[in-house]
Amino acid sequence: SKWVLERAILQDSERLLTSELERLNAALEELDATATAADEERTEMAAAKERLSAASAVVQSNIGELEVQVKAIIQTLPTPLIDKIKPLIRRLPENPNDTKLALGERVQNIVGILSQADQFNGTITQTSESREVDGGRVIEVRTLYWGLGGAFYVDASGEYAGVGFPDADGWEWPKVDGAGAQIKRLLDVYEGSEDIQFVEVPVRIK
Repeated sequence: SKWVLERAILQDSERLLTSELERLNAALEELDATATAADEERTEMAAAKERLSAASAVVQSNIGELEVQVKAIIQTLPTPLIDKIKPLIRRLPENPNDTKLALGERVQNIVGILSQADQFNGTITQTSESREVDGGRVIEVRTLYWGLGGAFYVDASGEYAGVGFPDADGWEWPKVDGAGAQIKRLLDVYEGSEDIQFVEVPVRIK
């Protein structure tokens, strides 16, 4: 009777210990799997860091030249666009080889300027501007920029009108005699005060 009782106790203990052993084995397997996943993630992150470091080194070695090129491009941009991106222009370093600006900030400046220029180039922009005419007299004109490639301007009377186009030192604004009526009609159509129609205007491409 005593052995039967002890055998039952031993069997219960065996089942309990076997269950605990299975639980521990399962926990160990889970820990091994987690450790393996963590190792793989660590390896992937290390590889990504190396790739980013290599890319950063390439950008770092070229960022100064890009800033110089952007400064040269800015001189050929139209005034309304320059006014819009002045905060970004002011953040360009005077000396690319001696600046405390972080690489990320320098890249953001260049990307911001080029993005705004690309957006301006894909649209038509109409502004009011002051322009100097013959004899040094300054008149108020309406100007229609056709992206970054060219523009048309005319005063309120239609007497002074012409075209604009970018040059290495800025924009040139030659007067085109006899074109006032056509250019004025073009701007009126754009503003909606004239019905939509085809308008022939002089074009200067450079």
